[in-house]
Amino acid sequence: QAEDGIRDRSPSRGLGDVYKRQDVAGMRSLEATAPSEINLMRNAGIAISAHVLKDAHVRPGDLVICLVGPGKNGGDALITAGQLAQAGVNVVAWGSRARPNDPLVAAATKNGVRWNVWQGDRTPLLAETSQAPCVIDGLLGIGSSPPLRGNIKELLQSLPLPTNQSRIAIDIPTGIDAETGAADNSTFLADLTLATGPIKIGSLLHPAVEFCGEIRAVPIGLEAVDYESITTAIIDRATVRCLIPKRGLSGHKGSFGRLAIVGGSSQYLGATALATIAAIRTGVGMVTLASTEPAIATAATLTPGATFLPFGATPTGHMSASLDDLEKLLESSTALLIGPGLGRSPQTDLLVTELVKRRPHLPIVFDADALNVLAENRDLYPSLGPQMILTPHPGELRRLSGETAIPEGRNRIRISENLSSTTNAIVVAKGSPTIVAGNQFTWILARPNPILATGGSGDVLAGSIAGLLAQGVSPVAAARLGVWLHCDAASTAAGQSDRGIPIEHIAQAIGPALQKTRT
Repeated sequence: QAEDGIRDRSPSRGLGDVYKRQDVAGMRSLEATAPSEINLMRNAGIAISAHVLKDAHVRPGDLVICLVGPGKNGGDALITAGQLAQAGVNVVAWGSRARPNDPLVAAATKNGVRWNVWQGDRTPLLAETSQAPCVIDGLLGIGSSPPLRGNIKELLQSLPLPTNQSRIAIDIPTGIDAETGAADNSTFLADLTLATGPIKIGSLLHPAVEFCGEIRAVPIGLEAVDYESITTAIIDRATVRCLIPKRGLSGHKGSFGRLAIVGGSSQYLGATALATIAAIRTGVGMVTLASTEPAIATAATLTPGATFLPFGATPTGHMSASLDDLEKLLESSTALLIGPGLGRSPQTDLLVTELVKRRPHLPIVFDADALNVLAENRDLYPSLGPQMILTPHPGELRRLSGETAIPEGRNRIRISENLSSTTNAIVVAKGSPTIVAGNQFTWILARPNPILATGGSGDVLAGSIAGLLAQGVSPVAAARLGVWLHCDAASTAAGQSDRGIPIEHIAQAIGPALQKTRT
């Protein structure tokens, strides 16, 4: 039924709850140990049909095509088809091959499902599918891997291009590898993937995630105790909503945190401005930017509500300040962000190393060149801790971890987890997917968004996380919520576009994204 998964920790286990991740072997073990009285396949079919009726806007009398494979995934599809037919939907099931003497086929046809077997003739499938408002893929599940072959490949290649049609995959889209994220070129292209039980890890990785559309987990009868050993979950709106800090009506600016931002140089005048905008939009009470005067001038124009601590610049344009110069600011701050636009110089490198040594209990977000300083001073790793957050992009992750190549796929997850374990810090590994590792747990945001592939995007993310951290949100919660808001703000700012959105618009959209997440 399922392979790599993600699954719910909360008591209600609804669609909006935390979905946890399991590998194929682990999912097989969950299925094998399920109580005998629980029919997982029947539960899956009932749950999927309910979602089709609700989310695909399928009504009685509508035509729905179910693609049925030879295994358990096909069994889920047949039960789904029967349930839809009982609800008055006109269902046609296309089997990739015959399922002789199969009680599931008999039950589906008894409920009114029309059963066809693929014989290689594209014409009837094309005619029916072109008229259907919904196509459901139940061809292959977690036991399969690309490349696709034979009847299933032919059947998928015979489908028309979707036009105003919902396409739903059961558990995973046919054609992907639930372990690795590999995908065949003919993979079923879903708008919605309904994972039976845990969400599969492969469906969160490229290229597979590009075929999955929205991914949701549906309960199939396994109890919460069955998932206690699973240590990975997804990030989505429902799972981060509860992390938004409350705001008392009697509060004042000092009630909502004081964030210090240290960064900026002559080469990167806008980085700290973007971080400041994003932090303010999270609702932090006060932001003070310590930087060079030119960087402060840029930020002051865009964020007049911030306060500023100007420093001179070295001949190379880097901030000339020691940790002693910042002591008063740090004493009054509830969190610190260091790194955006900071650049590298002997003075700034020393500032970072001294900060780690002398401020071990201050909640700190390390970004950009502050991370590169840490990578070159790994003897500082034992001085880091769970109140600190590292936000590396793939190249920085490679340097921090000592890898020889930029990590990709599942290896990125493993390396992020290892770095968090080594440093005891929270690691936010930027990219698609974005990974948050900390406290012996991992969260994954799998919402590919090319709008964020632009300069300054990391500064906005760092400011968002730091703004939440300064408000008293725990480091791992600030990371999870910040990652979600960053992605959702990009979608909010972009509208229907997929490129060319000024990064400052995304920074400003952090506020609307937060409000949307609350509701």
